Amino acid sequence: MAGIRFSGMASGLDTEKMVKELMNARKAPMNRLIREKQVTEWKRDAYREMNSLLMDLRTSVDSLRFSANFNKKKAVSENDGAVTANVVGSPTQASYAVKVVGLAEAEMPASMAIELDASIKDTKTAIGGGTLNLTINGKAVTVNGTETLDQVIANIKKETGMDATFSGGKLWITSTPGMTLDSSGGKAFSVTATGDTSTVKAPAAATSSDRTGKAAEVIINGVTYTSKTNKITVDGVEFTLKQAGTAISVNNQVDEDSLFNTIKDFVTKYNDTIAKINAKISEKKNKGYEPLLDEEKDGLPEKTAEKMEAMAKSGMLLRDSILKTGLDNMRRGMSTPLSGTGVNAAFDTLSEIGIGGPPNGKYAYQENGKLYIDENKLRTAIRNNGAEVTKLFTSFSNDPADDAGTKYQKSGIAERLYSDLTKVIDRVTKEAGSSSSISDDSFLGKKMKDEEEEIRQWKDRLLQIENRYYKQFTAMEKMMSKAQSQGSWFAQMLGKSQ
Repeated sequence: MAGIRFSGMASGLDTEKMVKELMNARKAPMNRLIREKQVTEWKRDAYREMNSLLMDLRTSVDSLRFSANFNKKKAVSENDGAVTANVVGSPTQASYAVKVVGLAEAEMPASMAIELDASIKDTKTAIGGGTLNLTINGKAVTVNGTETLDQVIANIKKETGMDATFSGGKLWITSTPGMTLDSSGGKAFSVTATGDTSTVKAPAAATSSDRTGKAAEVIINGVTYTSKTNKITVDGVEFTLKQAGTAISVNNQVDEDSLFNTIKDFVTKYNDTIAKINAKISEKKNKGYEPLLDEEKDGLPEKTAEKMEAMAKSGMLLRDSILKTGLDNMRRGMSTPLSGTGVNAAFDTLSEIGIGGPPNGKYAYQENGKLYIDENKLRTAIRNNGAEVTKLFTSFSNDPADDAGTKYQKSGIAERLYSDLTKVIDRVTKEAGSSSSISDDSFLGKKMKDEEEEIRQWKDRLLQIENRYYKQFTAMEKMMSKAQSQGSWFAQMLGKSQ
């Protein structure tokens, strides 16, 4: 803590200003450290930004490493009017002979219509007439002319458990599907009426039976299947039955659109990633600009300070060797031909399936490895040589006798790229750490901690120096004050002696 400070009381000097100017000179080494720490932090953040891009690309590449993702199928029926099909699992058969023997029919409940007088237009008014006694499967329901149709319907539901609705000028009584309706356990029910039938014209006696549901029957590759509905799943394919008739063919084909879009999305992600990294490692550094200190920011308009900081931040990763090496390795992995047993030499590079460098009229060196797709050529390769396309992306060597170079050549595009991305991600993480990690043992993380500790030490040292300056000025002020007091005393004594 600073002691009592006397600021120019005897000397008339602005000691606060003098100390501040002296300290500004002393602060130069600490300010240099503060700027260096800010540069270190900017560089760390720039690395982490690039690492996020690389991780997103690796996630996209990961799905291309496995052949299962290249074997997506779609089922195609030769007659969609009879049967449609949709792949919902992993089919093992290439085609199916399908014959629909019969379609499923839902169970229909028994129902009975009771005629109502034309004067009854809705369920809210009284039905009129006298008392009517309905007997529904032996259960009595009394209908009073003063009741509304809503009340009659409620009574029927309460006494019989059956549904009743008003439609088309009639009162419909409907059983619940499958319920036992008569004492013999059957599914028929009867309605009889006695009393005043002038407004509720129920038949003297009538019966109705429900219709039992019917299962669908279909023969698929010689095996008969039944289903309660007109959908049935066999061998990972869901068949929707629409019309009975002669046998038709349903074929499993490579889902060309799905695979094409998967590869196209990967190429788009790859191009976007390398474009951003190339822009970062070629971003020029603006000479003469450095991080602003807090007091410098306070003395500038906000937009000016932001612009100067942006100029100082540029070029943090100019010609960075880690990222440049990573890009070079990825380009090599994308262009090196695939080798190994069973590899078709006509489909051992990306260019042979329609993925390559710039089209005519463009210069490859200006594109920095950007990939272009010949859509017709890629679709043709997927359609006619799907197995070769799969190998090109997913092949890998599990032969322990293969050295690193041989394993690399036998690895597919996705396998190589995934490995190269993992290596550069690990290097960047070692250099700059990860924003998702609690601890930071990276090179730049440790450097920032060292810089923070050195800045802290400088602050302590400068505080001691500042206190010493004030003590010296305070001592001077005290001496001058004492001298002035003594001078005044001598002057008084001399005045008295005269």
